[in-house]
Amino acid sequence: MALAHPPETRAALLALLDWYVESGVDLALDEAPHDRYADSQRPVEAPVAAPPLAPRAPPPGLEPAARPRPAPVIAAPDDAARAAEEAAAGADTLEQLAAALANFPHAPFREMAQHFLFAAGTPGAPLMVLDGAPGVAEESTGDAFCGDQARLLDNMLKAIGRSRESAYLAYVSPWRPPGVMSMTPQQLAIFAPFARRHVELARPQVLLLFGEAPARALLATNEPVGKLRGKAFEVQCGAHAARAFVFNSLDSLLKSPGLKPTAWRDLRAAAALMG
Repeated sequence: MALAHPPETRAALLALLDWYVESGVDLALDEAPHDRYADSQRPVEAPVAAPPLAPRAPPPGLEPAARPRPAPVIAAPDDAARAAEEAAAGADTLEQLAAALANFPHAPFREMAQHFLFAAGTPGAPLMVLDGAPGVAEESTGDAFCGDQARLLDNMLKAIGRSRESAYLAYVSPWRPPGVMSMTPQQLAIFAPFARRHVELARPQVLLLFGEAPARALLATNEPVGKLRGKAFEVQCGAHAARAFVFNSLDSLLKSPGLKPTAWRDLRAAAALMG
């Protein structure tokens, strides 16, 4: 029999779940240790086919953000990275790539974020912007590239005679990491094949890489952003080559105006390459 809870108790429980998600909690533990990698290697019996069930509405008072989500598939980091390479290579269009990434079982942050935000702007544009991941505004609204950081980007594009209608905007991770979490090398190794295939299919002439994650995914380097600024890099993504410029993250540019002169210099260099 279901237990009835007063509204204030239900609201408190939902708030606690949201706090766990923001803190990066994605798995419940008990007192006994478990080898999750060993568990993932055990053979799984094929499920018996059952007739499809009609979808059920969520119980009253249960918001979409609080619905139970399936547990992430656990795999060794090298296995997950190889699977990402295969999944990305199998996509022949941007639509197929978006579907492959959205359904990739080892994708970091997929079970933690509310929205899958793949791209904005115009595919096939000569200028492509690659950001690390959606921010708080994007996660709140479900719209890619909105909020203060996106407005700064719009102003930067306007300064070189461009707009998001004449550019293509995308993320390395289409899901927002919880809190202010940065991507680990293992997480980036999973997203990088999708990012490179994204560039190959979008075929931009010039790439603007904002922050550490896009720079490491596309340039395969561990150098800090400060040492990568002010240079034009030749990026080879599959059969497509593009020129790339590295910038501080949009958040850093927004908070530190002193970084903007260098960004303006590189913007002008990028614009000159496009004519």
